[in-house]
Amino acid sequence: MSSIYRAAAVLSALMLLMVSCNQNKQLSVYQATNTDSILFELGRAQEYEKLLVYTDSFERMGGLTEIDANRWRGVACNHLGQQRQAEYYYRKVMDANIRSDHDKNIYFKSVRRLAEILVKRGEYEDGLRVAMDAVNKGEEWGDNSPKDRAIMLKAIGCCQLHLGHIKEAAHSYETAYHDYLQLLADNDTIRQLNDAIMGANDITLDYINTRHFAEALMWTERADTIMQQRIKVAPNYRTDLIDEYQGRITINRAIALQGLGRTREAAQAYSAAAASLFGKKEEGKILAADYLIAAGRHSEAANNYNGMDHYLKQHAIALTLDNIRNYMLPKLRANIGAGRHDSIASISSHLCDALDSAIVQAQTNDAAELATIYHTQEKEAQIAQQQADLSRQRLFGISIASLLVLIFLVIYIYHRIKAQRRLAHAYQKLEIANEKLEKANEQLEKANEQLEQKNELLTVANARAEESSRMKTNFIQQISHEIRTPLNILSGYTQIITTPNMELDDETRNDINRQITENTDRITGLVNKMLELSDAHSLSVIEHTDTVPAIQIAAEAAEASGIVNAKHLTFDMKLSPEAETAVLTTNQRAATRALSLILDNARKFTKRPEAMSASITSASPTTQQAILSMDVKNNFMQFIVEDTGIGVPLEEADRIFDEFVQLDEYYDGTGIGLTVARSLARRLGGDIVLDTAYSPGARFIMTLPMA
Repeated sequence: MSSIYRAAAVLSALMLLMVSCNQNKQLSVYQATNTDSILFELGRAQEYEKLLVYTDSFERMGGLTEIDANRWRGVACNHLGQQRQAEYYYRKVMDANIRSDHDKNIYFKSVRRLAEILVKRGEYEDGLRVAMDAVNKGEEWGDNSPKDRAIMLKAIGCCQLHLGHIKEAAHSYETAYHDYLQLLADNDTIRQLNDAIMGANDITLDYINTRHFAEALMWTERADTIMQQRIKVAPNYRTDLIDEYQGRITINRAIALQGLGRTREAAQAYSAAAASLFGKKEEGKILAADYLIAAGRHSEAANNYNGMDHYLKQHAIALTLDNIRNYMLPKLRANIGAGRHDSIASISSHLCDALDSAIVQAQTNDAAELATIYHTQEKEAQIAQQQADLSRQRLFGISIASLLVLIFLVIYIYHRIKAQRRLAHAYQKLEIANEKLEKANEQLEKANEQLEQKNELLTVANARAEESSRMKTNFIQQISHEIRTPLNILSGYTQIITTPNMELDDETRNDINRQITENTDRITGLVNKMLELSDAHSLSVIEHTDTVPAIQIAAEAAEASGIVNAKHLTFDMKLSPEAETAVLTTNQRAATRALSLILDNARKFTKRPEAMSASITSASPTTQQAILSMDVKNNFMQFIVEDTGIGVPLEEADRIFDEFVQLDEYYDGTGIGLTVARSLARRLGGDIVLDTAYSPGARFIMTLPMA
């Protein structure tokens, strides 16, 4: 009878387990029907921190699939300004297994956002790949709506345009335009019309930003045509939005006409835009300042920027590096062109403080996002491991329970006649179970060993992070010095020319104007160089579409680096017979930039630092030398830069190409030139190396493939 009771107890436990599983399934179904609406309301209320918390909770309870959860995390991080985390979650959606129409919809929404992030960061190769992959999958699935495809094609065209593929970009934009027209033909609602107008305006701005003004003018006309249709459909609905769209179109038309040299028509278009309600707002004035600067009307442009600080504060626009380039630098150029020296000094001081804050904030945000991504990946790995362990434990428990049920049923059928034999068989089964348990323990020990190895790797990563933090701190201090020097010069000259009763001859005034222009360009160059560093870690291959003589690359790089006009050294170029006629198939801009950075390095480190120059009299002058040699070897063009400067110690040779590394703190520089140069050379299929056997000075060898 005891065997019967035991069997009944086990069967009851199994029934309870099955009922519990069924209840959990019902709960999951209920949650799945309400989750999206809850998360959508949180997003509409802009409560993105709560959105992240709710998403994690719903996924743990089974009310949200992994692909849905990653999409919502990407939405929240994107609106919180955490672009790298948003990219991480959107890429997880791209890599997911798409099984249903719902998954396809989530996929297209995520890819659209990811493409926008990549284009905004200037990562056009990656953005092009992502958008093209989405379009191809949409055609493969036969489930790509005209709106989704139009947005993807617009992103593809933008990437192609910035990568120099003009004809391909025009074709992509044209196809996107036909998709917008198809949307309007099927349903010309106000929302569809607004989407089409905004799409045409975006394409217009792409062409303006790349200085293709004829194409930009054509797209303004297309945007205006759709605008007239919008006015016809609902002339009294959202008149403020109609005025804003019309103002943007008219300002873009003025910029395009000015770029084409049709100044009179451009001025008429600008006057029409300025007279509109949008043109009188701060946003409209800031947008119209681009035309005024292009037209040489700097005083009016400077006046338009007077309300910019209030506009940025009102719309909570932070002064990031991109916003400094988009707002503050044009404002500084407008005031320089207008000759408003008091404003130049004030804007320069504000620009210095904003750059300091933006650099520190950018470094802090990148470090925090990378740390969060690393923590997220580690957490996901731990969760996956825990789930695997739990599954094994459940399987093991079910197996044991099944064996026990079988044993008890066999005992119940045969009673006590073969009790001893059955007991012996049960003991054998228990021994097998013990062996399995021992194997499970061995697997647990292996898992513990792997965890210890991960902890060791984390310790090494922390040490590297501390070293990176120290180097970034030095970089911030150095770049602040690099920026403050020209700003102090601008401030000093501004005080001179604004001093009452100060009489200056023409030569002195021209010299001051030249100094102001040169130092303004120097600040702009530093900002561009920092933005260029963000692309230094990219592994994407640069397009090789330019056929250019090697000597032309050398000449342009020498001119761009300033080494040709350097007074403290003599510069010479030596070409082998093969190099004189060699022609490369490469990217001319990237190749010239990489070589100019090496030549600029030679120019700076063959000149004595200011601290030493002050102690050297004119009775002991020194003449430094720099040589650029060119030769063809193994189907590679070699650009060899030799100088007689301070050189590179052998023990520092391994880290000279690391970012922020400076061997001598008395020299000006940011420590990123060689990092960017080698990144460009490698992405062109070549490399840059340091010849450690050369002395005195330093010798860098840049190689580029001939084809």
